[in-house]
Amino acid sequence: MPEAADRDRRRRNRKVLIRLSWTVLAALVALLATKGTDWLTSEHDARVASEADDEADRAGPAFSASVRLDVQYPEARIFDAPFSPQDTKTLLAMRPEGDPLTPFYAAHHARGVSFTDVHHPAMKVASPGYSEEWRVDILSDRKASLVITDMRIKGLTCTPAKATTVISVRGQAGGSYEGMFFDLSRSTTTPLITGDEEPHYGEPFFKYKKIDLGNGATPEGLRVQVTSGTQDCSWKAFETRYVDANGEHTQDITDNGKDFTVHGLSAHPQQAFEVRSYGPFVHECKILGGGRFGC
Repeated sequence: MPEAADRDRRRRNRKVLIRLSWTVLAALVALLATKGTDWLTSEHDARVASEADDEADRAGPAFSASVRLDVQYPEARIFDAPFSPQDTKTLLAMRPEGDPLTPFYAAHHARGVSFTDVHHPAMKVASPGYSEEWRVDILSDRKASLVITDMRIKGLTCTPAKATTVISVRGQAGGSYEGMFFDLSRSTTTPLITGDEEPHYGEPFFKYKKIDLGNGATPEGLRVQVTSGTQDCSWKAFETRYVDANGEHTQDITDNGKDFTVHGLSAHPQQAFEVRSYGPFVHECKILGGGRFGC
């Protein structure tokens, strides 16, 4: 019987209300289903996008490193050959006026070296000769954090040192700067801490320190000193070990694609001189045993 024929008005209204309720419920279910699908889809899309971003962030090298040999303030110069009697006479006759040493250094192919950290007792260097130093600037543009936890010499080869002559400058030493120090005659895998203010001076660098990169961290400027005693050495790279959210990895730092080289002083030096600010400007030193000099 048609609904219009139902003479009970309350029953008729109840039926209409029930139908409206079912219509509204069906609409709500449809809406929720659509929104739920959209939410699931957006969650999936966001997850996929995040994974893609993470993968892109990890693509390529973890960091970049610019390397330069620091020769600005050498404490001494070493030379492959002894000076001739005439050159020795010229050197000893020099006076502090002007800058007589610079052209002399250039003419004899001097190499600038340092000795402050090499000669420090805490370093326990077996053959206290000289060191060379590199400035290494490390930068990572990754969004995620990473930490360098180790650094070592990779691909090392050495031969007896060619340098037989040294000119040191008394008072030229500027103190020890914060950084790390490799003694190749002892270890290629354990850099030591340098720096006058360091409480753990001369102890393993990565026992007390780490290098934080990525996630907006400030670029790290590192001083790396290397001494080779009585040998001339070259190596392919500094191999770093770093840790990120995916575990442990390695990456090499090279000298702009070239090998690194460091020069020692012969086990049997032939000449040594010292530049002073008092008395004779250049003083000739006595050659003592064990590569030591009496100046």
